Amino acid sequence: MFSTNLNGTFNLWAMDLPHLFPYRLTTINQNSSLIHIHQNQIIATFEKDGDENQQLHHMPISGGTPIPFHEEESGSTCYHACFTDQEMYYSTNHENPLLNIYKTDLQTGHTTLIQNGEHVPIVVAAASSDGSYVFTETYSNTHATAFYQSGGSKVPLVPDVHTAHTIKDICLTKEFIYFTTNYGKEFSYLASFNLSTYEFQPLFTLDKEEITSIRFHQQSNKIVIIAEKGVRDHLYIYDLSSDEGERIDTPCDVIKKIVVTKNGNLYVLGISADKTDTIFKRETNGCWTQVTNTKVLGVPEGNMIKPDIVHYESHDGLEIEALLYKPENPNGITILWPHGGPQKAERMIYRPVLQYLVQSGYTLFAPNFRGSKCYGATFEKMVEQNWGEGPRHDCVAGMEWLIQEEFAEKGKIVAMGGSYGGYMSLLLAGRHPEYFCGIVDIFGISNLLTFLNNVPASWRTLMDQMVGNPETDYEKLVRDSPITYIDHMNSPMFIIHGENDPRVKTEESERIIEHLNQRGIDVNYLTFNDEGHGFSKKQNEMKACREIRGFLDRITIDSSSTMSNR
Repeated sequence: MFSTNLNGTFNLWAMDLPHLFPYRLTTINQNSSLIHIHQNQIIATFEKDGDENQQLHHMPISGGTPIPFHEEESGSTCYHACFTDQEMYYSTNHENPLLNIYKTDLQTGHTTLIQNGEHVPIVVAAASSDGSYVFTETYSNTHATAFYQSGGSKVPLVPDVHTAHTIKDICLTKEFIYFTTNYGKEFSYLASFNLSTYEFQPLFTLDKEEITSIRFHQQSNKIVIIAEKGVRDHLYIYDLSSDEGERIDTPCDVIKKIVVTKNGNLYVLGISADKTDTIFKRETNGCWTQVTNTKVLGVPEGNMIKPDIVHYESHDGLEIEALLYKPENPNGITILWPHGGPQKAERMIYRPVLQYLVQSGYTLFAPNFRGSKCYGATFEKMVEQNWGEGPRHDCVAGMEWLIQEEFAEKGKIVAMGGSYGGYMSLLLAGRHPEYFCGIVDIFGISNLLTFLNNVPASWRTLMDQMVGNPETDYEKLVRDSPITYIDHMNSPMFIIHGENDPRVKTEESERIIEHLNQRGIDVNYLTFNDEGHGFSKKQNEMKACREIRGFLDRITIDSSSTMSNR
């Protein structure tokens, strides 16, 4: 069972294995972030046209119309849910922006509040049928700790919760809690917490790889592990009995999810830069079988362009990894693609807009500037309260590298990105206009002060560490806001925004448009009334791709004419 936009909009779909023909379970055309099968019912979350308010619903196992668990929670978000044989534990911002944890009896439907978020957001991570559970407290993207709650006892999983660290994935068993953490180290590793002695113990560490996701298989006493290494993922199986780990080859570059069934079958949802999302099954002989068929998507196999992995030095000697897409017939325009987050990374994943533009002749460069994940805790923290300096200089150094290596010409580069990538594109347009012939801003931030004022309430305790404080860091936030440099922006601009965006309000785009129009700068604006912070509907994504391509093609013609006149 999976959520997919196979027919153009997101719905729940299923396959009755071993038959591989997918069929639709819902017709509500909304995305789901969580799916769970409990006895004869499906439990899933659904949002509404990109508003990111993922609300818990239930429906028959055969499909149908999802019914909300709690009507009063409409407009709120379930951040995570976990299940025992009879109960559902979940965290939601209903009634509390710092989230509460609730417990629902799945037989009676009775719901009980069991914990309040008081200082920072709390999210339930695992639960046991004896009433104990594990939850996280998040102080920032690089400081999230976890606790074991049993009766009235709250016990931290690591020795010192005040030391900056993260805990990303948790499995609760009868005797141990297994989890991933970078406590005391640069890269996350596998650790355990003994439920009898309350002892913390590192178990399995990899060299410069982030262990981010785990699945425990009780019958074999093994843990399946996803590890991130730069732009790619690796898969491992760790044997708790022998204390040994084995790397397993995978048919994809990035693993989005793993599932281990009770009988030991391993399923992987994987993706590559040149391949769409695909579910694979690992057979007992170690071979992989493709479960979903990309042909039904109408995607021509073998037609995609895979990027090169390159490295360059930034202005201060810091090494930056990047992806470089090289078209077969380059048209002379290079696209700089700063990723979102900013504490994310551009990885080997399929992006329709990138493939479309590269196959149209555009060279594309995606740097993992300082602050990107997958390169260690120190590297990731470099962007905190430093949104407008270090990453910007890394992007400029990347453009200089492109020019030196003859993959770009100064003045014939387009900055294009979404969210933080849109913010960085705008900031570069204002602070380094000499590099660019065009800008594509996809729901980017133009003013950090108004952005901080409008972020979802659950984020506000995290923003001081991540971006800055509007009172104590006012001057820095003004200095790092693209709107401050609006008078220096002189390239044609294309701006895209979803009207339901809960993270970056449309006023961030409209403010830039108003100022550019006053100065007579060419700016196009495309909005979607049924999208939020991204694209959930294929027809909208296709329209955006076409209009981006049209905008870039006009720039290419204008640039060629300018060069000819010279």
